[in-house]
Amino acid sequence: MSAFLVLNSPARHGWYPTWLQAVRDVVAEVDLGLLAVAMPNRGHGPDFLWPSPTGPLTTIEDDLAQVQSTDPGIVAAELAEQARRLDPRTVPDSLYRTLTGDPLTARDTLVAQQRLAWHVLVAPLWDRIRGLLDADITTRSRQLADGGLEGLFADLHQRATWRNDELHLTGLRHGVVDLRGRGLVLVPTAFGWPNLGIGPTDSASTTPPALVYPMRGAARLWERPAQSSAISRLLGAGRASVLAETFLPGTTSGLAQRLGLAPATVSQHLSVLRDAGLVSASRRGREVLYRQTPLAAALLRGESP
Repeated sequence: MSAFLVLNSPARHGWYPTWLQAVRDVVAEVDLGLLAVAMPNRGHGPDFLWPSPTGPLTTIEDDLAQVQSTDPGIVAAELAEQARRLDPRTVPDSLYRTLTGDPLTARDTLVAQQRLAWHVLVAPLWDRIRGLLDADITTRSRQLADGGLEGLFADLHQRATWRNDELHLTGLRHGVVDLRGRGLVLVPTAFGWPNLGIGPTDSASTTPPALVYPMRGAARLWERPAQSSAISRLLGAGRASVLAETFLPGTTSGLAQRLGLAPATVSQHLSVLRDAGLVSASRRGREVLYRQTPLAAALLRGESP
């Protein structure tokens, strides 16, 4: 959903021209019309389209299942509120009728279009994105453990501050959200900069609000990995390319896909690089993410370790 917001308002987001150029043609071939009509208008939109993840290992299918299971009454109420924000003259009649008609039809159509949006906007980059999300979660967990909530929110976002046992967010609709023991879910996103969002904000909701913020290092998604001819001569071109690509954490299969190599070949290279102290491995659910060590990063930049 954050990626779709960038697609619909590219002028507001300065980090994504490379991505926008890459997805423009493929997006033109799929129907995302109803999803575009249901997107937030001036910061407000249907909360059920933004389910709070149940944990760091939540998958896209988990999220879509949450949307699919939304009570029709909630769907009808939130889409009716969205329709009131729209100027009917700017929305095709068929889309407006679907938005304000049968809530089951609208919900199922929106879920189908969310799935399409995932496949064309996010899935091609997901291995790279997931590695940075994992790094952000690890860093935030350490900040919380070391400095409590004050430490956690010290650099999360310039519009989020923790003081007097309260989280203060600026630039959003005025109001107070009583968490009532529900907690708050932090959701890093690759496509959020410079935005900050929270929802649901209805105190009657049983769902914990999610605070969506730009993940650390998002700009690295569009960087090219550092290359070193000396390292290529030392390690061989294939192994050096695997090492360079781990500047963003990735799985064996993800790295193989990025580089156009067989997974078995990448696995062999990673084993050697790990033994040499040039990559580290961390488990994420049933998968293992590999990333460069500081030694490898220095060598690839041609610096003295």
